[in-house]
Amino acid sequence: MKLSIPHSGRTLKVAFVLSSLACAGTACATEDFKLRFPLSGALGGEIVAPIDNPGWFGSTVLTSIKVDKVTDNEGNARTQTQTKSYANGAVTATSVTNLDVEQTQTNANLLIGYLTEPNYGGGRLSFTFNLPYTIKQERTVKLSGATPVAVGPEPTRTGVQNSLNASYQAGLVNQAASLSGEVEGFGDAEITGAWVYRKNNMKLVTGVTLAMPTGKYDPSETTLDTGLGNFYTLRAGAAVSADITPLWTVGGKASMGFNTRNKDTDIRSGNFAALDLAAVYRTSIGVVGPHFMHVQQIQDDSMGTSTRTAFGRFSATGVGAVFTTLIKPIDAGINFSYMTMIDSKNALSGSFLQVRLSKAF
Repeated sequence: MKLSIPHSGRTLKVAFVLSSLACAGTACATEDFKLRFPLSGALGGEIVAPIDNPGWFGSTVLTSIKVDKVTDNEGNARTQTQTKSYANGAVTATSVTNLDVEQTQTNANLLIGYLTEPNYGGGRLSFTFNLPYTIKQERTVKLSGATPVAVGPEPTRTGVQNSLNASYQAGLVNQAASLSGEVEGFGDAEITGAWVYRKNNMKLVTGVTLAMPTGKYDPSETTLDTGLGNFYTLRAGAAVSADITPLWTVGGKASMGFNTRNKDTDIRSGNFAALDLAAVYRTSIGVVGPHFMHVQQIQDDSMGTSTRTAFGRFSATGVGAVFTTLIKPIDAGINFSYMTMIDSKNALSGSFLQVRLSKAF
């Protein structure tokens, strides 16, 4: 069976470097139920391509994201239980609030990189710059819950209860409105350095990515941002792919993420580990196959002097599919991928649809 993405084409020979260690998807931070890791996945059908020619390469990425819930430590839609004191502590009232979040987001990423000759331990060096831009992020938050019941001595209890009856539900509406809104702008830029090695049908990429706080960010909990916080994230990882049959290629990427402390909030997001797997089958029109991703924090968040509530460790597991083919008139590879979360904890959960166009120059 003839493969329409030829091994002799130059475009996809460098695309594995792009998809292996550069984070061309959603970049996040756990202070807002996120992590600086692409939950859309990073591997695509480019894993079939060898890495031969040095020079410049580029990629443009569009990612459509739909968030349908924020999960708790058991993976359910998050609720918040809070007890407040009134009348100098004489009366208390416990509220249970349900959090319903709907968020749509469209991200664009521009990646530019360079691949050297194989003069470094039998491998090549690759350098990549990734600039993300949020075209539009729109969030709608709904808060609901029964008016809490005041507990304490009379007549103070009745006075507090009357106040709650008059204002509590309106307060939920106002708070939800303050958490909703729209935003657009540049995100946090990333630079990646990698060592690229090929032997026979096996390819190996190892390297590090530094994410920098270049995007719009306000430490207020009610502000929508395109940046993720005033801190840095260093991701170290290794990606490998191999042809296991003439028609099947498998690939995997393992990575670790290390966060510095947010200078504005004094919160340090816990470090995390991730695994990304893909397998693709060669067809007459391109390569297609399943995709799996899992990422989780391996360390609790450090709240420092912050007064914010500490949540449990983030984790997310997603499954999806990839399809990659070659656009011959412009000698560019195009990759389509879809990923949906099947399990998540303390995370924004949803689905991701991504299109990635890659070309060597």
